[in-house]
Amino acid sequence: MTSPLQAFLEKNTRLTPDDILDISATFTPRTVRRNDFLEEEGKVCKHLYFVGTGCLRLYEIDKKGQDITGFFALEDSLITAFTSFITQKPSRDFLAAYEPAEIFVIGREAFFGLTARYEEFKKLYDRLIEFALIHSQMRIYNFLGMEGIDKLKWVMEHEPKLLTRISSRAVASYLGMTNSTLSKLKARL
Repeated sequence: MTSPLQAFLEKNTRLTPDDILDISATFTPRTVRRNDFLEEEGKVCKHLYFVGTGCLRLYEIDKKGQDITGFFALEDSLITAFTSFITQKPSRDFLAAYEPAEIFVIGREAFFGLTARYEEFKKLYDRLIEFALIHSQMRIYNFLGMEGIDKLKWVMEHEPKLLTRISSRAVASYLGMTNSTLSKLKARL
């Protein structure tokens, strides 16, 4: 039986079936419950996560104690606290299961060993990092000058699954507004 990770690699790379088996065997399958922490603020991130089922949430807590969501990872996503993962400095982020999830975990050294060994796997990582950078910049630049209603429309266009799978409170955190503001904006559409 093919795992979600194997199916993802088959769909998104030109790796051979043997290479896919070798790479996927390096990941450890794990089940997490809602609110289980995978990475925490102040700790150095040493793992990368592939979401087979469920949802993970990357967020930080601001000085006022409010959580600010940076990213939601649904099925077929790779996620970690990338700044800490890459720099090996303490993270500002928390990574937690937003929903119960089946994930596949790989350590940093093993991951970068695979990118050195398999050019196709390295290309996949490069594409994912490029997408994350572009998506983050689009979100930052667009959100800085957007009214609340336009932020909501942006999510409806670029990340519609969030509005059906994620609570209004968490979506509001992602959009940088209060839950009551988001509710009022939804009513206007």
